[in-house]
Amino acid sequence: MSKHTRHLWQNPWGYTESFFIAFGLLLIGFLLEITSQNSSANSIQYPINIMLGVVFLVLIFVFYRLIRKSNLYTFLSGIPATMGAISALSLLVILMGITPQIVMKQENFITKLGLNQLTSSWPFLLINFYVLVILALVIIRKSYPFKLKKWGFVCSHLGLWITIFSAGLGSGDLMRLKMDLHEHKTEWRAYDDKGNFYELPLAIKLNDFTIEEFNPKLAVVENETGKLYEASKPSMIMIEDDLTCKLHDWSVKVDEFLLMSGRAGDKYHPLHDFGAAPAAKVIVTKGSSETLTGWISCGSFNRPHESLKLDENYSLLMTVPEPKKFSSKVTIFTPDGKKEDNTLEVNKPQSVNGWKIYQLSYDETMGKYSTLSVVEVVKDPWQIYVYIGIFMMMIGAIYMFWRGNKVTIEST
Repeated sequence: MSKHTRHLWQNPWGYTESFFIAFGLLLIGFLLEITSQNSSANSIQYPINIMLGVVFLVLIFVFYRLIRKSNLYTFLSGIPATMGAISALSLLVILMGITPQIVMKQENFITKLGLNQLTSSWPFLLINFYVLVILALVIIRKSYPFKLKKWGFVCSHLGLWITIFSAGLGSGDLMRLKMDLHEHKTEWRAYDDKGNFYELPLAIKLNDFTIEEFNPKLAVVENETGKLYEASKPSMIMIEDDLTCKLHDWSVKVDEFLLMSGRAGDKYHPLHDFGAAPAAKVIVTKGSSETLTGWISCGSFNRPHESLKLDENYSLLMTVPEPKKFSSKVTIFTPDGKKEDNTLEVNKPQSVNGWKIYQLSYDETMGKYSTLSVVEVVKDPWQIYVYIGIFMMMIGAIYMFWRGNKVTIEST
């Protein structure tokens, strides 16, 4: 007697159907991405996104009322549909991790599928929509009839729903712009990754830009290619006064080290001038071979670099100093006539009228003499709702953990 074989799409639906639906939505999303190159899934902004959000909530309620007594409701609020949606979303997250999420000017396979900007692509939008529908039905199913022991589950899942919903609707309202600040000048215009300029409801004056640098390093490079020689570790050693070290096959002694200098004649002299560069007099030996003595310098935007040729294949040079810390002393003006003096540093943003201002970069060709400071200005009005959702997830998880321990203790 043969067992009955369940056919595809035969009730009750299971994991096979759930994966067909989830990855089918991915396929539709990528097709939409290919055929709508000039549109973006996250281009919907206020107030259109608010209206669409309300419509979405109404549709979920209507959809629930229509299917609540059907097998479709059982499927969509069950584990198989959840696993299919999570698998599709996980695939997008993996693609996001292995594909640079940057604007690419040259059109290629990655840009056609929207893989370089996945969070604003149609596949990401459709899967998030599907996840929200499933989450909503799961929350409804666990809430009616309401039982106190299910409170943690409902709270955590509702928090996840709010987080995804807010992040999705708010993506069009998120503004992430850059602003070029020049010393002693006031700027109120910012630009996006595509070069579009926007006038902001605030202005920033750069009073002073400062950089603290690490000392430069000694390094050996190949004469023919200019590549760093890395036969042994360390391949670079930080320069200090009276340094004596072993760099690959060479013994190096720093006889004199100047943080700011200029060349005059056959040597470097201390010089406190705009563009003055670090320099070091070094004594180099290799085994019992001849001792080499000479000056090396990393140069600057207006002074040439100088290296010491060790032999026909290699040369000793000084690397460009790496920044230790850079900051901008600014005055921020707002439309209400207020002004505020602040110091912008990396990873220490300042908040003004809903905008967050981050220290981003500077003119690296000028190094510590840069008079340009690049800051990032970000406005995300939906961020507070994302935080509320995350907080609810944490509270729900803590409650479920506490209740789980309590039930375990009571049963022993």
